[in-house]
Parts: sequence; C-alpha cells; structure tokens
Amino acid sequence: MRRTILTIFCILVLLMAAAPASAGGEPVETSTFLSVISPKQYETVWSDLVPPEVTVTGRAEASNGIRDVVVASSAGMVSCGNATNFSCTVPVAEGNETITVTLIDNLGKTSEAVLHVYVNVDISPPPWISVIGTVKDVDGRPVPDATVRSESVLPLAWGPHPVTTGTAGDGSYLVENAFGYGQNISVEKEGYLPLHREVVFENTTNRLDLELEPEPPQTRTAPGFSAGMGILALAGGLLAVRAQRRREG
Repeated sequence: MRRTILTIFCILVLLMAAAPASAGGEPVETSTFLSVISPKQYETVWSDLVPPEVTVTGRAEASNGIRDVVVASSAGMVSCGNATNFSCTVPVAEGNETITVTLIDNLGKTSEAVLHVYVNVDISPPPWISVIGTVKDVDGRPVPDATVRSESVLPLAWGPHPVTTGTAGDGSYLVENAFGYGQNISVEKEGYLPLHREVVFENTTNRLDLELEPEPPQTRTAPGFSAGMGILALAGGLLAVRAQRRREG
C-alpha cells in the first residue's frame, strides 16, 4: 500500500514538473482576418482637398485581439485604432498611389493588404444613373407608346445629354445611362397634355412614376370653314338684310 501511494505521488510530481515545460514549448495558434472594403483595387479615387486624402474602410479580426490597424501611403501614415470595423483618412499623393493596411494583433503578429489606386485631385464627376417607372393616366390606366425623355440639368460641354425611351404596353419605361442626379423629365403622348418635371435623384438606380392628363376637348370647325370665312359670311348677311329693308321701305 505504501509503495502504491509513493508511486502515485512520484507520477503526480513528474506531471506537475512536465506540464509547464510542455505548455511553454508549444506554439500559440493565432488567426487574423483583414478585408478592405473601400477603395477597391485599381480604383480611381477623387479628392478636392490639397493635399489630397483617401478614406479607407474595412474589417479586421484577430484571435488574440487587435492592437492597431495602420494605414500608410507615400504621403503619410495614420492609426485607425483597434475596432473590428475601421475607417480612417490617410493623406495621399496625386497620380498612382500605393496604400498599405496593416493589422497588428496583441502578440505582435501582422497581416497586410496592399491597394494600388489612382488619385485625381478634382471634384468627382456625377454618376451615370438609371430611372424606372410607369406612366399612367389620371384614372390609373397605363399609357403605352408614350415618349419619355430625360436630359441632364448640368451645363455640359457636349450638351444636355438626352436619353429617350418609350413606354411598354403596361406603361412601364426604363431610362439608362442618364448623366448626373439632376434630370429634366418630359413625357409626351398624343391625346394627353405634355408633362415636364425637373427631378434631383439620390441614387444611381431610381424609381419615378408619372401621370398624364388628357387634353381638354376643343371645339372643332367644319372642314373648309375658317373664322375669316365666318366673318365674311356674317357681314354679307347683314348687308343682305339692309338691302331688303331698303326695298321694303
């Protein structure tokens, strides 16, 4: 019995002595994840600031925790902090630029993402947009074969950039590749009053439903009969009446 207890005690001592050594000798497994959402690789970015700047956004993860996310370019370096979702602005140089995003975890392990972009120092141009919708009358019935025209309100060197399309049988239409958010929209269809609207859209894909009013009824004259002929006929009738009265008198 005493020998058994002594044996167990010796085994426990050996295990206790071996445990720290084995724990210290094994490598600690780490994992990191780094994704840059904006700007995209080889994207042309615009900045109207001097010196120019680019905002870098993305997501970082590390199994040992995040110490810092650093964004660097040829013009400077900034720290984005240790949040999972990061966004910070870094100074850049005009023209071809390389942006390096570095994730540093709490053990000092790093991961990098390298972006190549082209920096334009100017106001970014407006986007190309599209507009979908339907054209109906005041009673809610679709108006097919109507002409829908969209023109940019921007003072463009090459003109207003008109885009023209037609409505389908269900009154639906699609305007594609209209330049800029501000558009002059017009709709025309025989039998309806023309519609003109200036619209400032907010997205690159938009919806705009339109309504046409019917033309008011107009008094039609008989074929070959004009207002001038009517006046002449009336004057002739009056003269004939006067002549008849003179004869009777």
